[in-house]
Amino acid sequence: MKYFLKYSFLFICIFCFLTVGYTQQNKMKKAKISTSKKVGTSKKKKSVKSSKGKKKTKRSNTKKNGRVLRQRNSATINIETADLSKLLRSNNITIPTLDTIPEKEVSIISAFKPQLKNIAKLNFTKATNKPDTSSSVLNYQVPTQNLSFQYRPISLIPRSYKEKETSFPVNTTNLKVGFGNYNNQFFEARYNAVDENKHSHAFEASFETSNGMQYLQQFNHKNFAYIGNIIVNDNHSIQAEAFYQNTQRYRFGLVADNSSLALAEYSQAFTNFGTSIKWVNESAQNTIINKLFNPTIKFENFKGLATTNNLWVEMFNPISFTLKGTGKLNLDFSYNYNKYTHTNYANQSNSIFVIQPSIELNKWNASIKVGVNPSFTTQEFALFPVVQFSKKLNDTNYLLVANWQTILTNNNYASLSMTNPWIAAPTALKITTQEKKELNLFINASKNFQYNFGLSLNDYRNIPFFNRINNVAKSQFFGLQFQPIFEYRAITLEFVTAMRYQLNDQFIVKGNAKYIQFNSIKENTNAWGILPLNLKGDLSWYPNKKWSIDGGFEYWSGASFQNEAENAYDLKNVLVLNASFNYQLTTHLKAWAKAENLLDKKYQRWAEYPSLGVQLIAGIVYSFHK
Repeated sequence: MKYFLKYSFLFICIFCFLTVGYTQQNKMKKAKISTSKKVGTSKKKKSVKSSKGKKKTKRSNTKKNGRVLRQRNSATINIETADLSKLLRSNNITIPTLDTIPEKEVSIISAFKPQLKNIAKLNFTKATNKPDTSSSVLNYQVPTQNLSFQYRPISLIPRSYKEKETSFPVNTTNLKVGFGNYNNQFFEARYNAVDENKHSHAFEASFETSNGMQYLQQFNHKNFAYIGNIIVNDNHSIQAEAFYQNTQRYRFGLVADNSSLALAEYSQAFTNFGTSIKWVNESAQNTIINKLFNPTIKFENFKGLATTNNLWVEMFNPISFTLKGTGKLNLDFSYNYNKYTHTNYANQSNSIFVIQPSIELNKWNASIKVGVNPSFTTQEFALFPVVQFSKKLNDTNYLLVANWQTILTNNNYASLSMTNPWIAAPTALKITTQEKKELNLFINASKNFQYNFGLSLNDYRNIPFFNRINNVAKSQFFGLQFQPIFEYRAITLEFVTAMRYQLNDQFIVKGNAKYIQFNSIKENTNAWGILPLNLKGDLSWYPNKKWSIDGGFEYWSGASFQNEAENAYDLKNVLVLNASFNYQLTTHLKAWAKAENLLDKKYQRWAEYPSLGVQLIAGIVYSFHK
């Protein structure tokens, strides 16, 4: 009984000890399982299930161990093979496991798709999407007459930073020499300079001479010119021009080749010199002085035949005030004075003073100009209306311009001689008045092609005609001359057109035409010396940086004149073709050539004065600068 109690007490102690250890071990395993559940994936869940299964095996093993302990009482001991994993788990030694957390993949899907939108140039309205291979064509309405303006950049004055001038003066010199048939000789020298004060100066001197096949068919021309731009300050500059021209011809019309008279008897020599000064306002601030003072002054003196002298002076000053909104007020004025001296006639002077008040309004996508021109001439005072209306037609590239104005021209000897170089000294000079009512349409067909045409009704007073001076005694005949005749009144219908085509910067074609029809002539039977139809065309081609090729043509219908029997007749129609080219040989040398009257047909612009045949001239240009 004593031993039974001892062994029973020992058994109970061992059982309690094992129960406490087993309980602690189960708590630690449950904590590990809960941690793995929070982080693990489906694979860990499987591992947890397997661990639960192992718990059951552990329980079964403990039961077996109990049995073994019980069998020790019967003195039978079974030794099992040691399991390392069981020993590690029984001693609370954690086994490191591989990282079973799967790699995370993140897919980013963007709902925003960037794309370029075509925005219309005006009003910023959305336009339909177009493929990248297409180009948007935007048409701009540019009047054809504006395409021939010479570009003159304005002065840009930086406000935040003004760089110190470090460039040196630039001097450029061009020498041009050429020789051709008909003993044609040409020489020209040009010199351009810009000094340290930004004053620009350009000098030009040229000389040309030729001898035709007919007796007295000789020509020589001398020209000297200066053009300068003097900078007064940042806002004002002075543009100056001076010139001298001398032209020597000999009247060979109706002169026999065996004439024994001296050349001086047939001389048709003209000398013209003058100057002009213009005050240029480049300030962006429209002060009262800048608006009121923008004068241009011109002076010319012409010496013609019979020791005649013609002095011509002109002053012009535009005044403009911008109105609030869309409008402008103009108050221009001009003055022109012409004094003509003739040894065989009384001296004569004509003057024109014109004030041009007008108002311009830009309304309804149109421009309206209305005003009057009070004109004071030597003979009378007149008040002429000024009306101009221009409008761009809706949804088109058409610009319609209607105009009603009166043009006053103070004719001088120089302008008449430029029209007809074979005129005699005028006996009198008159003021021409042209009242013009016209309608023009300018069409911008594409970015490459523009054209326009217009129709006008003109009422002329004292328009100059040129007719032959016939029935001159042989003792006083020294070549055919033309007399300027001022027609008292003539009404004409005129049609004009012009076009311009530019393929690119290398190819340009221009052309214009004019047709004039005299519906009424007060005193004369015909419009003597006036061309009814005149067509002109020019072509410029620049194949590369070295070559430049120019071509042109002119066609006109013959003018009317009177012969010795005072019968009217018309000259033949004329077509003239011209061409020229330039080729850059080196940096300093350039070759050039020019051909005139390529059809080699002698034509007459003025009766009994035939032209030369085909004229060829070629030479070189030498340029250098420092």
